[in-house]
Amino acid sequence: MFLEVHNINTFYGIFHAIFDVSLHLEKGEVVCLLGRNGAGKTTTLSSIVGLNQPRSGSVEFKGVELNGKKTYEIARMGIGFVPENRLIFSDLTVKDNLELGCRKKTSRQVSEALDKVYFLFPRLKELTHRIGGTLSGGEQQMLTIARTLMGGPELLLLDELTMGLAPIVVQLLRGLIETLKSEKLTILLTEQNALFALDLSDRACVIDKGTIVYDGSVQDLRQNDELMRVYLGV
Repeated sequence: MFLEVHNINTFYGIFHAIFDVSLHLEKGEVVCLLGRNGAGKTTTLSSIVGLNQPRSGSVEFKGVELNGKKTYEIARMGIGFVPENRLIFSDLTVKDNLELGCRKKTSRQVSEALDKVYFLFPRLKELTHRIGGTLSGGEQQMLTIARTLMGGPELLLLDELTMGLAPIVVQLLRGLIETLKSEKLTILLTEQNALFALDLSDRACVIDKGTIVYDGSVQDLRQNDELMRVYLGV
């Protein structure tokens, strides 16, 4: 299994946030984790990358246990995380932000990584020397994703990718995920926009009140009117 999360329990202080959460991804899969606001989606992703260490259970990436490792160690293993609040360096230029995301050392490797993300995000190439804090929300989201891709991740975690973005930007991001999917990049994304995520995913998980209530095919979930209505509001 490429990524296997098994029975993790994560807390915020004394608050028990997720309960025995299990999910898995095969290499090259796109899987969405769906649920209402506060259901436990972000906590699940932050548990995988070590921002909130699970108190029990295990997270394995390519057979290596992640629980107990530092977030930077997990990133170096090939997991890229795009948080919902973007977290760009607002005082740095677009290019500086991107170069900070590149783990490769030589100038040629950095240049090649830049060429790739500029191909995926032509708008960022136009904004190369702009200060990050002056970008629109959609442009900042593009920058956050591009900076993560600069590190060459094997697994990409996307948290609430489309939240607060204009429809035209959402369509651009849809095209991006389709491109990454065609390149066989493994992706786990959380979304409140269930229909957007289902259109792009191979499998779906639904979480509610910190517990996985569905794990199966996209088609079966779409056909389950009760699950779609009760847990996703669709």
